[in-house]
Amino acid sequence: MRRIPFALLMALFIPSVLLTQPAGAAAVSKPVKPAPPDVAVRVVINPTVRALVVDATSMGVSVRELRAEWQDVAICEVGGNWSMTGPRYSGIGFSNATWSAYGGTQYAPLAGQASVIEQIVIGMKVTGGWVPDQFGCNPGGW
Repeated sequence: MRRIPFALLMALFIPSVLLTQPAGAAAVSKPVKPAPPDVAVRVVINPTVRALVVDATSMGVSVRELRAEWQDVAICEVGGNWSMTGPRYSGIGFSNATWSAYGGTQYAPLAGQASVIEQIVIGMKVTGGWVPDQFGCNPGGW
């Protein structure tokens, strides 16, 4: 008969012991799974745009400022007509030979047929990374 009360007592006591923590004992927790790595966002940038950003950064200016400087060149050289094409020069005043020599034909046969960004990228190659002084315009192209 003693076994039944003892079994009942143990049935009540054991679950409460398992659910409580002894005083002063450190909490033991289950290992936490590390959070999944953030999903990398892959941004694909057009190589021409990337080249323009690199050129602007190397000059210590923003892309907007670099474009504004080249806009001044375009105004000086060809009256701001980025899409100008002619037998001698086009775009921002490139001679057709210069446009070809510096790889511009990868974009268009004549500078005036290329985008503004493409013309600026080639212009930066032609000048070695600087923007020409707009006070020394060359109506014969460069």
